[in-house]
Amino acid sequence: MNEDDVFVIGTAGHVDHGKSSLVNLLSGIDPDRWQEEKDRGMTIDLGFAWFTLPSGNEVSVIDVPGHEKFVNHMLAGVGGIDLALMIIAADESIMPQTLEHFNILNLLGVSKSIIVITKIDLVDDEWLKLVEMELKDYISGTNWEDSPIISLSNHTKAGLQELISTIDRSLNYIDAPKNIGFPKIYVDRSFSVKGFGTVITGTLINGSVRVGDDLEVMPQGIKTKIRGIQAHQTNHEKIDPGTRVALNLSGIEKNEISRGDLLVKPDILSNTFVIDASFDLLEEYPNEIKHNLNVTFHVGSREFYAKLRLLEKDLPLAGNECFVQFKFENPQPILKGDRYVIRTNMNTIGGGIVLDVDSKRHKRGDKGLIDKLKSLKSGSISQKIINLLDEHHIMTLNELLKDLEIHSEELIPIIVTLKNESKLIQIGDSFENSDFISHEYWFKKITDIETHITSFHDRFPLRRGMVAQNLKIDLTIEEKIFTHLIGFGNQQNIFSEVAGHISKSGFYPRLNSQQVDFVKIMKERMTLDPFNFEHVKEFDNEILNFLCLENILVKIDAEFLVTKEFFENTITIVSNYIKKNESISVAEFRDLFNTSRKFALLILEYLDSTQITKRVEDVRVLR
Repeated sequence: MNEDDVFVIGTAGHVDHGKSSLVNLLSGIDPDRWQEEKDRGMTIDLGFAWFTLPSGNEVSVIDVPGHEKFVNHMLAGVGGIDLALMIIAADESIMPQTLEHFNILNLLGVSKSIIVITKIDLVDDEWLKLVEMELKDYISGTNWEDSPIISLSNHTKAGLQELISTIDRSLNYIDAPKNIGFPKIYVDRSFSVKGFGTVITGTLINGSVRVGDDLEVMPQGIKTKIRGIQAHQTNHEKIDPGTRVALNLSGIEKNEISRGDLLVKPDILSNTFVIDASFDLLEEYPNEIKHNLNVTFHVGSREFYAKLRLLEKDLPLAGNECFVQFKFENPQPILKGDRYVIRTNMNTIGGGIVLDVDSKRHKRGDKGLIDKLKSLKSGSISQKIINLLDEHHIMTLNELLKDLEIHSEELIPIIVTLKNESKLIQIGDSFENSDFISHEYWFKKITDIETHITSFHDRFPLRRGMVAQNLKIDLTIEEKIFTHLIGFGNQQNIFSEVAGHISKSGFYPRLNSQQVDFVKIMKERMTLDPFNFEHVKEFDNEILNFLCLENILVKIDAEFLVTKEFFENTITIVSNYIKKNESISVAEFRDLFNTSRKFALLILEYLDSTQITKRVEDVRVLR
């Protein structure tokens, strides 16, 4: 932990076990903000406080309600905490909400904790030892097995200094919150301040924000700007992740933003209806998990309805991780890597990690899918990069950082290794401005293009190549990747692009000997009898298009062909005539070439279209 690092602590535990009193004792701030909470003697909603440790570091504290009716509020508060204080009253020991909060914190990945036994002034030493033994037995074999256990009295303050010192030491072993440049804040409170407007609070994670930054409120898609930032009642120009913040927002009314909304950078996140996820079923859940079970889905401070779909043939068993899909009633702002908890009928069922978003509906029992999800869950970062590129085909550095939730300093060396191992292609000079594509996908598409073009040349040997857009559509290649592939193919002399047509490198359309003889005969006929609509009918379309493309023949219109020599001679004759007579009419052209008015008009209109002549009233003049 660095001196400037800020961490967030969250309380947890059964109702009336002294959570709020302990927060007040640590910070001097009463987290029970509402009169109803004071009247009832319990926390109903989230409370917030902060204090400074002996090391000089500041700590934000989130006090969560302990009553079973308010577990949804508890879930809204613990999503971004670094250290949990599990509060257990000595006179009651482990209670139902103790267990539920313990399970929720484990599901959300909160692995660092301090267990605090409160109200020790109400029990004797022998009873206290029994409570400590029960707690040690309960956490044995769990992520919290090595958690320190501190006994104290909120009334006499006995044990308080030991707790503060333990918090300070524990935070030294916690990594500073990641700053990967993608700030997000789940809103846990929103209100309006006279003279300032809309204010929200939440825990900032994954990136920094500063005054003047633009943000987007999801799922609504409302754009807003940060007018002011406060942390611990102090104004800031910039704030780093891992901090409890209050943001004064402009361009948005209080009723347009509420608890559960997500603030992110504009245009980086889309809402989704369907996700794939890992799932851990709690042993305490009494019922069998059924396919298409209706649940309440909790992520960050957000909760909404979802349908749970089983992806494996076997039913989930407590203690065995499995994989599931969730379909939401309404589109939701979910990110890969988000941790979630699901509940139904006031019971916490389980939770896990979001592995994929915008998922398709899967066939149950698909081994390939399960293997992929296992890799996404527990594979190395290298494997996750390959999986992401297999799915998206092309990604930027920022897109990889967002999906992997790691810093660029960690990601770039892994990318270099993957390049050296021929597992990844980098298109671009700098990492920040490059596109990344899996090596396997890249060369498969190069081969696909070669094969497709070779087949095209075999079928249409007189065409220059395949229209680029048609090739892209046939092979279902994204525009961005296709552009890179064609550029690479040109550079490596694998294939070439000319006038929007792709051909194999070195390919050029040529007539075979039989076709050469046929064209020679036809040109002789056309030279002897140039004004004849029957000539065009003699040609196969492929040969005709080739001859016109090669400028051997000139197609005056769909039914009228002339040779290149005849057309060039016509231009010379017409040009000389106009220079001598200033213009030429249809009748004059007809007489000059001893043809019909119809042929005369067709050729003159073609000369107009090729910018040789232009029509002025009833005559043509040179351009």
